[in-house]
Amino acid sequence: MKYVTNSFLLFCLCLTSCTSQKKLQTETPFEIGDASCQQYVGGREESGSGTELRIPVASFQKDTIELDEVYFRGKQVKAFVNTIDDQDMIVVRISNEMSDSSETMSLNLNSDEAVISYIENGETKFTKITGIKQKQPLIYNGIPKN
Repeated sequence: MKYVTNSFLLFCLCLTSCTSQKKLQTETPFEIGDASCQQYVGGREESGSGTELRIPVASFQKDTIELDEVYFRGKQVKAFVNTIDDQDMIVVRISNEMSDSSETMSLNLNSDEAVISYIENGETKFTKITGIKQKQPLIYNGIPKN
């Protein structure tokens, strides 16, 4: 009887742990272009440093889809769609001072992969982006000394 009880508890534990995993969508209600990232270093100490991730999106309906977060290189940041050069683009800046996110770590992403979470019809969905291109670092100049 003790074996049956322990087995039942183990089975219930397995069922609840599976529901916490994120189900990745293969098709999204918007088109995702070729993503790129670029490290940046500010010219002054207070400017900071980090990585900027740019993900071009097309057919993005802001009235029916709400972006939530981007998970990239161990970090989790709030996502927004900006229009840059007449193209809708998800742009996030990830500061080096940010702490790692346990949710991002559980996704087991490679350095060229990210996950976007978005809300559609009240349901949170996730999609994975692969093949993110790393650009040359952008190093800003400091204020010239007189």
